[in-house]
Amino acid sequence: MGGILKILLSLVLIATLFGCADDEGDMGGSDASSAKQASDRDKEPNKRQSKTEKDALKRKFSARPVPVSTAAVERGRLDAYYSSTATLTAVEEAVVVARTQGIVEAIFVEEGILVKKGQALAQLDTRRLSLEVNRTQTNLESLQRAFDRAEQLFKRNMISPDAHDQARFNLEREQASLALQLHDLEEATIRAPIDGVITLRHIKLGNTLTPNTAAFELKRADIVEAVLNIPERELSKLKANQVAKVRIDALERAEFIGYIDRVSPQIDADTGTVRVTVRLENELDLLKPGMFARVEVLFDSHENALLVAREAIIIQRDEQSVFMIKEGLAVIQAVTTGYLMGELIEVVDGLSEGDQVVTRGQSSLREGTSVRIVVN
Repeated sequence: MGGILKILLSLVLIATLFGCADDEGDMGGSDASSAKQASDRDKEPNKRQSKTEKDALKRKFSARPVPVSTAAVERGRLDAYYSSTATLTAVEEAVVVARTQGIVEAIFVEEGILVKKGQALAQLDTRRLSLEVNRTQTNLESLQRAFDRAEQLFKRNMISPDAHDQARFNLEREQASLALQLHDLEEATIRAPIDGVITLRHIKLGNTLTPNTAAFELKRADIVEAVLNIPERELSKLKANQVAKVRIDALERAEFIGYIDRVSPQIDADTGTVRVTVRLENELDLLKPGMFARVEVLFDSHENALLVAREAIIIQRDEQSVFMIKEGLAVIQAVTTGYLMGELIEVVDGLSEGDQVVTRGQSSLREGTSVRIVVN
């Protein structure tokens, strides 16, 4: 019994010692936490001061004037053009074909040669045709004598009307044969059907040609055309005899003046376009069929239009506006525009002559933003 009591007292003593150690540890932790809280309280004024400085710097930066470029609204002449592209074509062109059969005996022209209507281009062998003509002429002489005899006998009632008619029929048939052979003999010389330039030669010496075999391609050179396919909504702008400016990329964008020669009376149902033909004089032979052309047709002019730089216009949700400069501040102004001419656009409503509008830097502007003009 005494042993058990000693053990219990020992356990109580140990528990007491561990409890004291925990109290000392809690006191140490409490002191450390208090020190940290005191340090955080010391830092809070510094944080508040740093945030205030950042806000002030941000306000100062936002208050800085935004650099912009401006342009003045001016009055001037505005020419409205309809622009399109086309490939130049010859006003007249022809594929020259053989009209009869024969072997190519001579070629008189080459590609690039200017020829006149009716000029000989090539010659086919005519020996067989000439022999046939000679034979027919001999037969014709015999038939002519036979008909003359029949005519005399018929007048004397010595032959029947049928015999007289047969003699006349034989003579006329041979005359028709001779005419056809002479025509074939003439067609053995291939000739130009129009004035123009030889653009392609299909034949060579020794080739045997049959009727309708292509021999040459010929295009008229003094006039060329640019055919435009205009959307039907633009048809009301274009009429015959309107002036057109044509620029050719292959000639370093050289400019030529032409005019609308004709406007098709119908609309292509498949494409919804109208065929408009622009005619160009080509006296210097600089324009070649097949060249790529940029065409601008003048359809209207305003002598005293209000003009502003195209880049000043802001388009948002189908609404147009500009930023005007008033007393150093950007003010947004709704506008209505008209025709466009190069880098200028017509202002129909919303601005007056002399107004300063922003042309560059609009993306950084809001209503009332302070601005600094850097380039005029």
